[in-house]
Amino acid sequence: MKQHIKTLIAGGVLALVLIGMAMRGPLEDGYAAYQRGDYAKVMRLFRPLADQGNATAQNNLGGMSRDGSGVSRDYAQAFAWFRKSADLGNATAQNNLGVMYRDGSGVSQDYAQAFAWYRKAADLGNANAQSIGGLIQGEVSHNESCIA
Repeated sequence: MKQHIKTLIAGGVLALVLIGMAMRGPLEDGYAAYQRGDYAKVMRLFRPLADQGNATAQNNLGGMSRDGSGVSRDYAQAFAWFRKSADLGNATAQNNLGVMYRDGSGVSQDYAQAFAWYRKAADLGNANAQSIGGLIQGEVSHNESCIA
């Protein structure tokens, strides 16, 4: 009986490891393809994951759209992918939305929105958002005082 339980536990752990490897596989392969400049392969790997709700893949597609990596630069498409990812709790995508609002890239420049997205990302531990959010807070306060 004790051996049977050990076998079940070992089988369960192995299954979890294999599932984890299978889920990470396309992302890791996509990162490698990106480093090689094989953007068509990146799209083939990331797009199905993004469509299935993988926040990391969504954020990566947003970055490719923003930067024009293998696709035409499209800030509206970048925003859409970043927003999907951010809504799933991806701190990097939240930071990316903050940058877009701060810079007015594809959206109207809006420091209050930028700060709100930086704050969400910072609350999830994103170091870029933690440092930038503090800087932009002064801009938000200054901007609001000019309007009043």
